[in-house]
Amino acid sequence: MKLAGKRLLPLVLVAAILALSALAVGVMDHLEQQHALRADFSFNSITTQSEQTRQVLRGLRHPVHAYAIATPGMEDQALLGLLNRMAAESALFTYSRENLIQNPMLVNLISSALGDDQVSADSLVLVCEATGRTRVLDAYSFLAQSFDQDAQAFRLTGLAYEKSIVEALLYVTLDKVPRVRILSGHGELGQNETAHMESFLTGHHFEVGRVNLLAGDELLPEDLLMILSPQKDLLQSELEQLRAFTRQGGNIIITSDYGDPDSLPHFDALYRLMGFERKSGIVIAEGADLSAYIDNPLFLTPYMNMTEPTAALIGGGQTRLRLPGARALSVVEGSRQALVDPLLTSGQAYLKPLARANETLSHEEGDEQGQFDLALLSDYAQPDGSRARAMIIGNSAILMDSWLHEVTYGAQFLLHMVNYLSPGEPIQLDIAPRALVRESLLIDQPALPVLVLILMPALVLGLAIPVLTRRARRQ
Repeated sequence: MKLAGKRLLPLVLVAAILALSALAVGVMDHLEQQHALRADFSFNSITTQSEQTRQVLRGLRHPVHAYAIATPGMEDQALLGLLNRMAAESALFTYSRENLIQNPMLVNLISSALGDDQVSADSLVLVCEATGRTRVLDAYSFLAQSFDQDAQAFRLTGLAYEKSIVEALLYVTLDKVPRVRILSGHGELGQNETAHMESFLTGHHFEVGRVNLLAGDELLPEDLLMILSPQKDLLQSELEQLRAFTRQGGNIIITSDYGDPDSLPHFDALYRLMGFERKSGIVIAEGADLSAYIDNPLFLTPYMNMTEPTAALIGGGQTRLRLPGARALSVVEGSRQALVDPLLTSGQAYLKPLARANETLSHEEGDEQGQFDLALLSDYAQPDGSRARAMIIGNSAILMDSWLHEVTYGAQFLLHMVNYLSPGEPIQLDIAPRALVRESLLIDQPALPVLVLILMPALVLGLAIPVLTRRARRQ
């Protein structure tokens, strides 16, 4: 019996050790799942997650997979660190590291639509199969910028990894996202002219598409409609559809350039419903007011008026706009249903017919003088008591042109107007960007560390003297 017991003892010990090891592994795995990647030791806390991010990740409705595409050896470690921590926060968010050299067909797998964002060799692609939506982010998506008035250029102010990715997560997973529909079929601005604006709005998580009423396309009250400088008039049936759209609370953004036809009866009837009226001719700056303009009197710098959508721009000093040629607008007299406010106003100027402007830009007798409204905002009531809103601007370039967006606050003006007029809630989170540069180490009371540095070698010397003295005596 004793011999058998001695033989069983090692087996029992081995079994006990294995059981304890398995238990320890299980406990450590549980702790890892609960607490791993919660502490952030990244540069400038670049992968720190705000409470908004945690709420979005915990509230994900559908699985989302992110493809972190990068050139081998040039991976963005800060981005990968943030993705790793986000994946640890939610089981519905996963990511994989990819490169187009080893997997060139990945582009076609993600999207084959020609109008989609281009997937580059260094980008982040978020895909939600449940909603069918995709968002492509590149290096520029992760940079926060502000306009430097002195340098007349945008400068980098921070890194916006967290904000960009979390807003993209909301876009691909929400059941409904804010939509912008561009009217087509009447010689409006084409896709080449609106490409930058569409890309800009898509980058701010709006679903942008075109609608042709004659082709039977559906226009919903929750859509924001854009009418961009039409050259041909509406049919009566289209006018009735647009009136029905506004009666249901549909909102509209309108552009009308100085070179557009002055007579579009059905469009003008729709505009008058909103309290808008277009004036023919082009606005030219008075010589006495050239301080408000650049050298070209056709290149206007308007004054921004205080309204609900422009209040934040004025408060932030983001009022600098450029209108390269503009049509004057006016408020319909006697309109009781529409409450119209001026958005942009010219300085001292005069209105010249296009036929005469081709010959001379000088002021002539008969040219209307004064300050002109260049953009108007309308809030108009429907017979049933519901309300709809609209904006009209006498220059389309300020909304479309990439150069104007780079050298002025045209992009911010566009975004604020779209956010204000869009019936859908904009996808916009208040997540502060991280600093670009690590702050220098500052010591409030340097005397104490300096004293420690002085005392340390003195202490070593004090301890060494007795030892060395004893050795010397022994010798």
